Amino acid sequence: MKKLSYLTLLGILLCLQTISFAQEDKSYFTLDPTLSPDAKTIVFSYDGDLWKVPTSGGEASRLTAMDGEETRPAISPDGKWLVFSSTQMGNRDLYLMPLAGGAIKQLTYHQANDDVDAWSWDSQTIYFTSNRFNRFAGYSISPKGGTPKRLFGHYFNTVHNLAPHPTSGEIFFNESWESKYFAHRKRYKGAFNPDIKSYNPQTGVYKTYTDYIGKDFGATIAKDGTVYFMSDEANGEYNLYTFDKGKKKRLTKFKHSILWPKVSANGEKVVFRKAYQIFVYDVKSGKTTQPYIRLYKNQTHDKTETYNVSGHISNFNVSSDNKKIAFVSRGRLFVSDIKGKFIKELNT
Repeated sequence: MKKLSYLTLLGILLCLQTISFAQEDKSYFTLDPTLSPDAKTIVFSYDGDLWKVPTSGGEASRLTAMDGEETRPAISPDGKWLVFSSTQMGNRDLYLMPLAGGAIKQLTYHQANDDVDAWSWDSQTIYFTSNRFNRFAGYSISPKGGTPKRLFGHYFNTVHNLAPHPTSGEIFFNESWESKYFAHRKRYKGAFNPDIKSYNPQTGVYKTYTDYIGKDFGATIAKDGTVYFMSDEANGEYNLYTFDKGKKKRLTKFKHSILWPKVSANGEKVVFRKAYQIFVYDVKSGKTTQPYIRLYKNQTHDKTETYNVSGHISNFNVSSDNKKIAFVSRGRLFVSDIKGKFIKELNT
């Protein structure tokens, strides 16, 4: 009897352990990481929601559970607020919530796509990129809401990747679609290569900080004024760079590209994405570490509903034997015979 009880208990423990492991996902596809001002917390996008985790690693906790896809989080320099972009209403709008958790407030309502870039250093202004006028341009809005303002006009019609300097009044930016729509395309060299540039709306002074024929983009700035960015100049892969006495200085030597570095306000650490995972660069030591992130997804059981796909097929292709057709409807992939007698959904 005791032996049976022991085996039963062992079986229960093994089942619980299996369930635990089934709920825990590897930390791949953790996107758009950013740091709290004190460099102790990372906020990132995963599975369409925002999560936070200690910079040293550990169990991540979910911050949002909206119907849309939440991306591009940015924490205010005072550490109180979190702004992000979400497709809650179809297009990407800006939303605001307390970093500690609380009510979510929608800030923009345009049918265009609004992508969060950065905060002002007094935490009173949010900078973002939007295609609401011309191709795309830089805008600002108060965290209290209101009408967005275009940052600067003239010929600056493709301004994005905005980053305000803490003391000079400059707003750093890029102005090429190579750093907007084709950031993933490495080793591009040509007339549309992005450089690190700045513009001071108060003085009207325009500066260019890099002149490499390839790609320098994605500036992020610490409170002491140190500028970090990514470039593929050294080996054709994006690595982390800064400026040393006005000249480019390479900080990492990865064989695989990083993307979208973000420095903490105190300048201690820089977080970025590499191989669809999160890595942290320590400024003082010059070393890069990968925090181990435990993610526990809430598994849901979808209910079955009937939909009419007529008029809702977005893409399709016919098989080489002309007997089957694959098509996409409402974001789902299906296969059917050419006459529509059977239909089967494919898991993707």
